[in-house]
Amino acid sequence: MLLLSTRSDDSRDDTAAYVNAILDKTLKPKGRYAFTSLHVVGPHESIQSIEAEKTIKTVLDGASALKKETHLHRLNACGCVEDASPMDEYNTIFEAASSLLLAKADRASLLVFVGWENIQMDSYAAFIGMLPFRGVQVALLTRRSDYGDLSRFATPSGTFNIDGLTAARMGKFTVHSVFGSLPSKKVREDVQEWQPVDITEEEEKENVVKIPFKIGGLELPMLTHNGTSEQALKSLKDLLAYKYPEGYTPIVSCGETCDCLGYGQDMLDALDQEDGLLFTHKSGETYKRYDNYGTDRLFSMVNKAKCSTAPAVIIAVGGGVNGNCIGLIAAMTNCDFVEVPTTPMHYNDAVTSAKKAFSLVIKDKILSKNILGAFYLPQLAFCINEWLLTISSANAHATVGEATKTMNMLGIANSAVGAADFHNILGATEFASDFTKILSEVEGFDKLIEFIESPSTLKKKRNIIAIGKRIASLRDTTEDYRETTTLVKSSTPKGLGNGFSSMPSMASMNSLSESSSDSEDDQEEDLQFLIQERKELMKSFRGSFSNISNESKQSILSFLTTINREIVCAKAMFLAYSDPFEKYRALLFEYAHTLGHGVEAFANDLYLKARQCNFEIPTDALRLHGQCVGMAVLWAGEMSKNLGKLEGEGFMLHQSLPYLFNRAGGFSFAPLRDLCNDLGVGKEEFCEGVLQVVRRDNKRGYCNCSDPKKSVDQLVMKRPGKMLGSDDPNAEVRYLVEVDEDWQKRVLIKAFEGEFDKVADLRQGELTFVSCAEKTRMKLESSSKSVAMHIRKCLLSEYAKDVETGM
Repeated sequence: MLLLSTRSDDSRDDTAAYVNAILDKTLKPKGRYAFTSLHVVGPHESIQSIEAEKTIKTVLDGASALKKETHLHRLNACGCVEDASPMDEYNTIFEAASSLLLAKADRASLLVFVGWENIQMDSYAAFIGMLPFRGVQVALLTRRSDYGDLSRFATPSGTFNIDGLTAARMGKFTVHSVFGSLPSKKVREDVQEWQPVDITEEEEKENVVKIPFKIGGLELPMLTHNGTSEQALKSLKDLLAYKYPEGYTPIVSCGETCDCLGYGQDMLDALDQEDGLLFTHKSGETYKRYDNYGTDRLFSMVNKAKCSTAPAVIIAVGGGVNGNCIGLIAAMTNCDFVEVPTTPMHYNDAVTSAKKAFSLVIKDKILSKNILGAFYLPQLAFCINEWLLTISSANAHATVGEATKTMNMLGIANSAVGAADFHNILGATEFASDFTKILSEVEGFDKLIEFIESPSTLKKKRNIIAIGKRIASLRDTTEDYRETTTLVKSSTPKGLGNGFSSMPSMASMNSLSESSSDSEDDQEEDLQFLIQERKELMKSFRGSFSNISNESKQSILSFLTTINREIVCAKAMFLAYSDPFEKYRALLFEYAHTLGHGVEAFANDLYLKARQCNFEIPTDALRLHGQCVGMAVLWAGEMSKNLGKLEGEGFMLHQSLPYLFNRAGGFSFAPLRDLCNDLGVGKEEFCEGVLQVVRRDNKRGYCNCSDPKKSVDQLVMKRPGKMLGSDDPNAEVRYLVEVDEDWQKRVLIKAFEGEFDKVADLRQGELTFVSCAEKTRMKLESSSKSVAMHIRKCLLSEYAKDVETGM
């Protein structure tokens, strides 16, 4: 429902009453009874709108009279003119939204957008209000003379479009009240029916596995294809052909590694459509930002497709960063979206969240993670298992890091005790599982790491990427690529799809073209040769997996299947019905993310500093998001112990989950500390760098902190699967508790000093944590499988005790 209220220009005389009316008639966020701050967004001064300037002054004066914290943000001048380009509009939207966040706008803030005579510019209110990820309320002060369609907003270029009735948005709309000269009214409209890709024809096939998942009551089709890459791509082609019988325009987005591996090009070629685009971009958390995902060429292709009978379908091929970011572009352009993960975390974590977001990154420094975004569902998630084989050891550990978070926060949810723990979750019964069964797959994890890190595997992957860099370099420097804005199929070398992105990949920028050919024909011939060579190398790479023992192969596949299924079920427990927008109970999935995001951002800043110093970053020092979460699980457990909330057997079991999977050192801090030492970064700088990110954490604003030095976080109590509650009802519904910054600093110091660099072992039948330094001097006494069985047995025992005591 949208409320339109009459507010004439004459009423501006009483400034306090004018602002009070806006505050009173705009819906407050759940759990809030007043707005803590106002953020006024208006046109650039160069527009010279007399009425808009009068209104801005009225709001500022009125807010001052009411003693409300107020900030004024001006739109970019380039975006305020009628002939603004798509890039001008894009930059205007993100500059304004970033300005709000830097001014500490949060879900308790009100954005007051002051429109002017060009009412098409009202659309900026919807886009800017959508992006602060945990939400701000939006009041639009419009000068329109008729109601128009207030469920849909499009920028003047038509590129950016929010249709509030699109089912993929699950009824989420960002403009909450409209004020103007027209008579007051309420607007109600039904959201369109959800019609994702129909997977009926594929889900029953022998080599296809369907993973059940719902979000907001809507079933999101998720398929895992266990056949060959060629078979899987044919399956996906058939599914999309049935969905779009008149054709479609695939826009395939992938980062530099996936581009080098050929996944993006393979996808574009296999779909075999008349037009399309391979959109490549820089990879990594530092580039999870809006300037890395917006180009003239990308938006040109979107607009071209909108004017044809072949709608744009944006396809994310790669990891979770790519899926999150290009998914946000799909949400902003109102394009259908499909996700094809090449990492387990993209499949089981990023896909299963409707949130698609950029981080706030200024001058290559991550200020806040995942804080500029929208909620938007993909039409299909399609996982090609052969494509998961090229993940790195860091990717595998990142997947397990997130899983240790899930196991610790949910435990054995399908037990009687687990049902009591989560009795207030509507989807708990339908999707509950014993999430700790992931422990039983530790042998498959070890085998996967062994395959990934074998010299043969690493050599083959390096060779494929080297060829991929040469392809990217040669492709990006072709005359057609440089000088044309549209590449038609007839002028493109066979095997290169229908178009290329306008942003060269980092791979191409970091490599020299090794082609000595000068003519375009010679370049095309070179490209075809290199592409075929890459295909042969990839075939050999996949053959090496087929040639390992059947026992090892099945163990690896069982691990991947189990961890994907269990994490997806865990997400569905909360997102299926209770909290699809992850603002209440589902915030539980932020467990260990406060410090996790902080150390991740600090690490990426460290990598940037190393590159600037021409210092080679050791591979084992690279830490991905899930690895940082896994480390932060240990730190959160230590904080709970220090508070007396997690002791004895419960504490040991909590810590044992990351330690069990740390035999290859993926959750140890020592490599990061060594990098800090090499770059002259000390303990205090590390702690302060992490805490700076924590102070901008996206959970702030959900409850009031009693002290500025406190933040909100989540902690486990007594045993895995039981979360600490709060006396604040607004915090308790989100499992949030106040955490003192000093507590966080203490565990960060311990991490820096290596106190959490340990491995779980069994010694004389007792669970023991062995330091990684000791592990290098002597062998562990028990296999990871034996340790996992012991941990599972102890967990079941702890749950049995709760049954006996009635807790």
